[in-house]
Amino acid sequence: MTDLHDDLETGGGVSGPSARRAINAAAQAPRFAGTVITATTARRLLANEDALLYDNPHVLLLCHYRREQALCHRGVPRETPSLDHCVDGCGNVVRTDQHADQLHDRADTLDKRATYVPQPLAERFRKNANRLRALADEHDQTRITLAKDPA
Repeated sequence: MTDLHDDLETGGGVSGPSARRAINAAAQAPRFAGTVITATTARRLLANEDALLYDNPHVLLLCHYRREQALCHRGVPRETPSLDHCVDGCGNVVRTDQHADQLHDRADTLDKRATYVPQPLAERFRKNANRLRALADEHDQTRITLAKDPA
């Protein structure tokens, strides 16, 4: 949360269904830089759903988890997200500018690999690259910054 706060303070942006909620949470998040906290404080912090962001580097997003919105484990309520089952369109998704840049990089890598593999696999690589670029472009078009959303 602290990293998101710092990124937003320096002009970074976020997108996704939980973008505004993440901005608000980052603005109110306590800072623990070098501070020792007690077990009680740690439990209280972990119990606050708004204070927790789960990073998923495999699909390049943050999960600002709320059980009632989660698509990662339908029908089985859990206290934490199943990051290996992230679903596009989940209401908990937050994407940062860094995620969008990484999506573009991954798409470029897939396009390069597509030139060296058989056609069926190349088509799959290019289709995935186009999907990743679409996600990055959606972020670029819908991103919210502190300047646009002072809440």
